[in-house]
Amino acid sequence: MSILVKLVADYALWLYLLLAIIAFILLRVMNLALRERTRSIFALERENATARFTRATINLLVIMLLAGGVFYVSTTLIKEVPLPEVTPTPTAVVELPPTPTPPTLLPTPTPTQTPTPRPTQAAVAEETSTPEPAANAGAPPNCPNPGAHITQPGTGATVSGTIRIFGAATVENFDYYKIEFLAPGGNWNFIQNYTTPVADGLLATWNTDTVPPGEYGFRLVVVDVTGNYPEPCQIRLVVQR
Repeated sequence: MSILVKLVADYALWLYLLLAIIAFILLRVMNLALRERTRSIFALERENATARFTRATINLLVIMLLAGGVFYVSTTLIKEVPLPEVTPTPTAVVELPPTPTPPTLLPTPTPTQTPTPRPTQAAVAEETSTPEPAANAGAPPNCPNPGAHITQPGTGATVSGTIRIFGAATVENFDYYKIEFLAPGGNWNFIQNYTTPVADGLLATWNTDTVPPGEYGFRLVVVDVTGNYPEPCQIRLVVQR
């Protein structure tokens, strides 16, 4: 079903042209049938002309209905049909070697005749305190199209609560953009869509408390007025509590 809708939306212009040609031929048949019925002397000829006119009229109505169906599919239905899955290109992750821990320095011996001042509690706390590691902000995503790009958070970032998504969502003949997430072993789930393009700024917010902790796919899809879209920008997020 989604493939048929996508084909109709992609070739809507050619379908309109084909239907217009058929409609023109049917109008010409109707015109000729009317002329023949007017000029006919015998009743049989008039009946044949009337039958041709009726058939052409019915076919013209069918063509008009088909044109309306193409218009509905290419403008409305294409927004409601989920987009085909896009397999991301795997990016090699290089694991850096751990930083070696320097050896503990031995205290310098102090002469007995010179008393050694005792360090204050503040100095001891400063020497023994260890800074907490920074949260995993992730790596910049590999999204080649600047019109469909996420700048923050990075792929592999650890998130919790309500997060803000920054980036760009603007293409030629822009129509709307949407954000989706992918549960482990599941399908893409729609979060929200927006009809205002963003050149560089806040794209959306996502409350991660609505999903269980785990690793999720997350993507941005920017669609133009014809239903086409560049390759979605996809990242990987780790939701934790």
